[in-house]
Amino acid sequence: MKYYYTLIFLLLISSSISAQKDSSHLHHTTDTTPSYVRLGTLPTFSIRQPDSSWFSRSQLKEGKPVLILYFSPDCGHCMLETEDMISKMKSLKNLQVVMVTSREFDEMKNYADHYKLHRFSNVKIGRDAQRTISKYYEVKFTPFSALYSKNGKLLKSYKKGIDWPELISQLK
Repeated sequence: MKYYYTLIFLLLISSSISAQKDSSHLHHTTDTTPSYVRLGTLPTFSIRQPDSSWFSRSQLKEGKPVLILYFSPDCGHCMLETEDMISKMKSLKNLQVVMVTSREFDEMKNYADHYKLHRFSNVKIGRDAQRTISKYYEVKFTPFSALYSKNGKLLKSYKKGIDWPELISQLK
């Protein structure tokens, strides 16, 4: 009988330890904040421009704000965003704009040609074949934009289109 009680006691202790072990994950929280928000800095990137040259983060001018604008060439909202940007270019002349897509090179080139983006020295457009940008920002919808200060710190991200008056006010 003593053996029987000892066995039950050991089983109860064993169950109790297992239950505590299994529930320990409930006390840990995982941080779901996207890395671009946590880090607050521009990602390292390299994009292929319409002339087939490469443009990377290291080529950005220091001391100037940066707008990363992730787009898709066939996205109607992206087209409107680009048209809005072009119409406000006088107010954006000190902003470095990096337009990025992961779509095919010819689609990006046609988009750049259609909007004549080459006429704006502060706008760079290119293809990110490795999807570095879309992964870093965890892009779910286009257009997606992230605005950085002249010191390279994240000021604001726009997941549903840019609020241009707000963005322009942040540049002052």
